[in-house]
Order: sequence, then structure tokens, then C-alpha cells
Amino acid sequence: MAEDWLADVRKYVADADETVVKAIVRYCGIALQNRDSSLVAFSDKKETDRVRENFLKKKLALTQGDDVLDAAIASVGERMKEDRTKNRVTVYYLLAEHFGLLNIFGGVAGAVGAAGAAVAAAANAVGSDDDKDETASAAALAAAGPGAATAGSAAAAAPAPEPVAVAAPVAPEPAPAAATPAYAASSHVDADSGGGLGWLKWLLLAALLALLIFFLMRSCSPEATAPVDEGSTTEATAGETADAAAGGDAATDAAAAIPEGAGVIAADVDGKPKLTVYFDSGKSAVTNDLAAAAANVKAYVDKNPTAKLAVSGYNDPTGNAAINARLSKERAQGVAKALEAAGIPATAIELVKPEATTDAAVDKAAARRVEVTVQ
Repeated sequence: MAEDWLADVRKYVADADETVVKAIVRYCGIALQNRDSSLVAFSDKKETDRVRENFLKKKLALTQGDDVLDAAIASVGERMKEDRTKNRVTVYYLLAEHFGLLNIFGGVAGAVGAAGAAVAAAANAVGSDDDKDETASAAALAAAGPGAATAGSAAAAAPAPEPVAVAAPVAPEPAPAAATPAYAASSHVDADSGGGLGWLKWLLLAALLALLIFFLMRSCSPEATAPVDEGSTTEATAGETADAAAGGDAATDAAAAIPEGAGVIAADVDGKPKLTVYFDSGKSAVTNDLAAAAANVKAYVDKNPTAKLAVSGYNDPTGNAAINARLSKERAQGVAKALEAAGIPATAIELVKPEATTDAAVDKAAARRVEVTVQ
């Protein structure tokens, strides 16, 4: 399905990073080959739940509560409400931009949009001469999410300007505790006043610095930078195919989503039928749904007697490599027998070993599969 993904993203972000858009397209994998699974239905709670669980939590590694993540998804949906076709690539770009995590897809690290506003507020707070404002800035960074904390930590680490109060020769006398209940209830004490909790602001800054180092290291890891599923064969084959249609992290309806265990997804690629059969972890039993799903494949072979079906088995990379290789072969053999039982001639079926290994940065359920393609 031909689609100018960059042009669609730039309807909302005029200077959208082309490198990031291409990385998201690779992440979505073959989910974009099917019209239904290439779009996001914001009115479908199952769909938005998959976006939250698979993209925001798994891919972006966000740890905020579901209410915060759901609110971010809803805000993107509201932003795109006038667009009849809400492309998955654009939705993911806007979500990654919202949380300041475009660097996961090769973009510039830092928060923008709503998250950027939180970082800016936090940066202004750090410049205040009141230690309570510094504590509030750290809280604002935490509320903005991991990406905002990353972008904001540099601003927090910058030296604060001289307090305005320095101009006064004598500090004002502190008000009685009864007159300032809010301050009395706080455990924060100004470091210059000789209190024992002046180290709190330094502890917060150290925590933000540690968080920044963590995200910098993570952005250099294979999971954050390696391209996803370009003909590879590990247990994780396409970040986005796990909730789309056959190998990744998204789908428009339950029928197009990758099952947690055994299941089958039928698709049409370049006018030829394709089956992706999924398995329970460590199992090679073929789902009973394959018989019905194979009807289109049988019809195609009947009309094209010279057509050959390539059957390739994949496995979850966890565990013993030798056992996984055997499991992949057993899965492929099981699917081949099921296709024969569905009425497809054995002479039209060939077991084909995958050409390469996949990137392990993908959902494992997407890798426990057998692909049936027409040669």
C-alpha cells in the first residue's frame, strides 16, 4: 500500500524528522501493508489499550500510570479528529514527540509539545532563589515523564542565578509557625540557614542526572537503535507487528492484532495471500483456525497450479538456541501438514529456512510464528 508517511506526519509537525518517520515505518513492519491495521481507531478502547501497552509501555518504556498514558493518547486523537484517516505512523510520531522520546527512533533527544512545556516550567523553577521552588521543579520534571526529565536535567544542572535576596543587607525575620502552616508542614530547610535538609536539592539533582545517564545508555542499546524486522528471524520480528497484523506492535481491531498465544492472521500482499501462524511459547501445536484461514491460499493455488508456498518457521530467542531451532522446524512442519489437510497439494508446499535472524528488541509473541508466502 503506497503511502507518503512523511507528508502525513508533516500535516501536524511541519519540520518532522524524516529519519524518525522512516524508523517508525520500519518498526510498524507489515502492519502498514494492510489498510485497516495501518490506521488507529481512537473510538475502539481495545485499540487504544494496545497502543498504550505495546507502544508507550514496551517500545517507549514509559512507567507513568495508565491514566496519564491514556490522556496522552486521547490528546493525540483530539489533535487528529478532523483527519478521516488517522495513520498509525503519524499517531506514533506525535506520541513519541509528546513524551520527548523521538531519540528512540534516531531523532533529537528532548521533550516537545505538552512535555516540553513541563520541562520549561521546571527549568524556570530551578532558577528561583527559593529552595521550595527547586523542589517543585524536580516534581514538574517527574510529572512530564522520562523524556521530559532527560531534556530537563541539563537545565536543572545549570548553576542558579544569584538570589535577589542577596541585595538585602539583612534577611527578613521568619514568620511564626502558626502564621505559616504550609511552611511548617514542610520538611524542607534552606541550606544556607544551617538546617539539616539542605542536601535534599542536591539529592534530587543527582537523581535527575542518573536518569539522564540511563536514557543515554538505553538510546545506544540495540533495542532502541536497531532496525526492526527486515526479513529477519528472531523471536521478535517487528516492534509494531505485535499489535497489528503479522509481526509487530499494533492493530486496528482484535482480528488484526497478534494473539498472545496460538492464532493465525491472513493478509493479502501484492495480490497474493499470506498466512502468519502464531504459537504458544515452547509449543508447536497448530491452531485450529488455520483450516478456515487457509481457504484463500487454497483458492489461489487452485487458480495458479505452478504457484509454490514457502513455509518458514521462527522462534522466541529466549532459552537454548538448539532447542529453539528444532522448535522452529517442528512448527513449520506442523503448518505444512495442516495446509495439506486443508486440500493444498504437498507438491506446492516447500519448507524454507529463514535467511537471517531478527532483532531481539520486539515483542516475543510476534516471533513465535510460521509465515506462509506465495513464491
